[in-house]
Amino acid sequence: MITYLRAKPDNVLILTEILHLVHGDTKNLSSEQFVIAKEQDKIIGCVRIKELADCLELASVAVLPEYRKKGIGLALVQNILKTDKRRPVYLLCFAETCNFYQKAGFKIITFDQLPDSLSQEYDRVAMLLKDSNKRIEAMSIS
Repeated sequence: MITYLRAKPDNVLILTEILHLVHGDTKNLSSEQFVIAKEQDKIIGCVRIKELADCLELASVAVLPEYRKKGIGLALVQNILKTDKRRPVYLLCFAETCNFYQKAGFKIITFDQLPDSLSQEYDRVAMLLKDSNKRIEAMSIS
């Protein structure tokens, strides 16, 4: 059975390890930002809402490879949105993952609707990806 709960300070090391596996953002980790998925005593996934200078960002959705494609990522996103009522929440994602976030209630927005801090992040990521065929989308939930 999988349980979803708020992370504790002693979870930060394993969260860092999980995020490294998916090349996730490990900057300024704080356990209060996270909801985790556990199977028995093993943390198998996580998600966080980061406070940026001018907005909230959904970030760090990560599930261990052997637990993927079982609805855990979506359950993590739904759980953190249920337990953290602050809105709006924004995110940047690859275009091919938009459907995943739409299932949780996010809607695609135009880049000019992004707060400044995420607009700058979009510009940075877009430059890194300019020679690839990857496309970034902006999304939000109110």
